[in-house]
Amino acid sequence: MKCALFTAFMVLTLSGCTIYRSEGRKQFESEAPGKVSTSSNFELKSCKKESRIETWFHEEFPSSNYEMVVMENDLEIWRTHRGSKVEIKAIQKSDTSVHSCIYEFSNDIVWNLYKDSFIRELEDNVMTLE
Repeated sequence: MKCALFTAFMVLTLSGCTIYRSEGRKQFESEAPGKVSTSSNFELKSCKKESRIETWFHEEFPSSNYEMVVMENDLEIWRTHRGSKVEIKAIQKSDTSVHSCIYEFSNDIVWNLYKDSFIRELEDNVMTLE
């Protein structure tokens, strides 16, 4: 009985795998990357933990290319343009460290469309290097 049950199970398992070898599956896999849209509207370019001297320097001499978007006790968000792309620098401060991350939006339209939700997400979450 066990042998017959095992044989039936193996036949069902192996016959179910034929879809993965089919031409339709191969066609789907080759066309999928261009047709699947991502849910991310921005790209994380870099993140780092800033040293005390770096933090002091950025506070005392902010870049003239950047425009401040948000300023809170523990979070600053700055915006600049790099060609047609919008670069966002987020600086999160805690008692023990300062983290900065650079994000890139494809253009002003995308930035303006998702700005509020992006800022809310940064305000609600702590940036870390992990």
